[in-house]
Amino acid sequence: MNRTNHSVTGAGGDASRQLQWPLIGIVVLLVVLILLTPNLFSTSAGGLQTRAQLVVDRAPTGDVTNFYVESIGTSVRYQSIAVGLVGLPSWPFTGAVSKLTAWNWTNGTETLVLVVSNTTNPLAVNVTVKYVDPSGFTAEYVGVYGFYLNAATRMLEAITLLPGASAPPTATPLTDLPIFLLLSIRTPTGLS
Repeated sequence: MNRTNHSVTGAGGDASRQLQWPLIGIVVLLVVLILLTPNLFSTSAGGLQTRAQLVVDRAPTGDVTNFYVESIGTSVRYQSIAVGLVGLPSWPFTGAVSKLTAWNWTNGTETLVLVVSNTTNPLAVNVTVKYVDPSGFTAEYVGVYGFYLNAATRMLEAITLLPGASAPPTATPLTDLPIFLLLSIRTPTGLS
């Protein structure tokens, strides 16, 4: 008769070591959530809820492009929103933004959202948003983008015209619009 000796090592053996990793993962996830949750729901200047975005939309068969400036949170009232539009002399635009001088500005104060529509192609959009939190701290969100509707491919092409800002998707089919562009936070040392 052949007997096999099965022994268990340590308190709980190999099975207890295998059960530790999922529990460690859960604890790490909970710690991360506890640390991030205040910023996710904070209405302080620079917080995620107050971050501004540019939403670009155009009906696939339409001839008007709509630009919405709003928060990624809900019901954030901005002290001011300014959106400037100017036709670009060429595409892709490689010149300096400072050379574009005929901006057509739309401004809003104490507002939740600002909507601007335009048919110019190609077009530059310059956005500045100012938010002041209840304690008086200020955050400024900025973005300058170029857009071109390529009629042959039915794609909306986009580039950033602001050095240091995050780049939008290079081309988006009209059927996949809207696109959401997170504006950069202007700080004393640059953009973030």
